Amino acid sequence: MAKIITIFTIFTLLVITGCGKSNPTATVGDYITVNAEIPEESQDLDFIWELTNIPNGSELDNSQLTSGEFNASVMFIPDVSGPYSIEVSVFQYNDEISTQSFSYDVIDRESSREVEQAIEDEYPKEAHEAVAELMVNDDEPKWYESESVAQVVEEASQEMPEPIVDVVEPKPIVEKKPDPIPPPPPSKKKKMAKPKPNTRGMSIPFDKERFTIQVASKKVLEDAKSVAATLIDAGYDAYIQKAVFKETNEIWYRVRVGSYDNRDTAVAVAESLSKTRSEKAWVDFVRYEF
Repeated sequence: MAKIITIFTIFTLLVITGCGKSNPTATVGDYITVNAEIPEESQDLDFIWELTNIPNGSELDNSQLTSGEFNASVMFIPDVSGPYSIEVSVFQYNDEISTQSFSYDVIDRESSREVEQAIEDEYPKEAHEAVAELMVNDDEPKWYESESVAQVVEEASQEMPEPIVDVVEPKPIVEKKPDPIPPPPPSKKKKMAKPKPNTRGMSIPFDKERFTIQVASKKVLEDAKSVAATLIDAGYDAYIQKAVFKETNEIWYRVRVGSYDNRDTAVAVAESLSKTRSEKAWVDFVRYEF
């Protein structure tokens, strides 16, 4: 019986491994949970999730993504079979620090049942072969059927005295009271760590009378140029500004739009930009390069 179970287990593992070599496999209609990798420096993080690939016939979109705690994870339900890809951009202090991609192979429930049926179809065959190998020839005489063994057993039973049985009076059962449960120790309130103040970029001089809109911030200049070109094609007055952060010894390339003397006007344009892009636009003072 153990051999039968072993054969079935090995066959099952082979089937499962064959279904999930490249990407994780899921089933249509089941929840898929995606967790972003959180960096060690986790203060003031923002996560922006976006579906980058869905199969033909799927009606899934970004509005159907359900965010988890702190937006560091999302859940979605695939509606058709095929490959799905999702991407998360991680921002810290409004600067993009990483991009993570995840892919899944989704199969329909009929395919799942076919895999289970294949296992059931193979199991009787393997079990029959295993049982056939374990069968032995039962025609040989048994050791306990020998005349010499039977005679020795009979003689020993005649010479054996009758056993003496001692009568032991049962002891009264004394009910033991359970030990009292000690009271729980007083709880210690855990002190919450105070968030670190955002001091990045404070050393960059600015014009307190003029306002601009930051759309993105990239560590690679070519990436910033690509974002700026898209904005310019859409009719926005986009430009790239090099930002040197003395506090962290970093250089970032900020993609910004316009220059306004009225903050309310800048806020209205920023809200409009945020509705059409995955990154959240925000209003800042016009900064000087130095």
